[in-house]
Amino acid sequence: MDNKVSIDGTWERQFDFDMRSRAFFTVTSDRYTVRVSGGSVRVCDRATGEELARFKGYNYLYTGDIKPDESELFALENGKHFYIFSLKEMRQTHRITLPKTYRCVDMYGEYSEDGKTLYVPVCRITGSDGEHEYHYYVCEYETDGYTLRRMTPVEEEAAHHWPLPPQQPETL
Repeated sequence: MDNKVSIDGTWERQFDFDMRSRAFFTVTSDRYTVRVSGGSVRVCDRATGEELARFKGYNYLYTGDIKPDESELFALENGKHFYIFSLKEMRQTHRITLPKTYRCVDMYGEYSEDGKTLYVPVCRITGSDGEHEYHYYVCEYETDGYTLRRMTPVEEEAAHHWPLPPQQPETL
């Protein structure tokens, strides 16, 4: 994802650093606008703006993606889990725990172009006494049942970190 906004055709993913908006991350597809705001996920009809579903009671959900066929929504927790929601039935269908000792911290995942794979970046923190090392991986999940297929080590730059907020001008 390129800095703050990434546009591919009519689809858009955007980080919103204005905390007054109550949405940290917005995904827009042909049919849906999805706002992820930490504790909830709000799904709206893109054309009308009508709220179709709201999933509440979550912790630290900050990013997500819509499957290319618009059948499912993925929401990634800043922690140990991700969730899959059916956009046909408007309900949660999966809660997946990341591999043991790995977590997602300030990163985002995405579906492959064909929707058959979900890529979820994770890190493993090692060390102690203030000396920590971060080891990054991309987990590949198949999207029929969301089973982990493989974990590939990647350099930190390939881990899809959140972009930095825009710099605010200094006031005199």
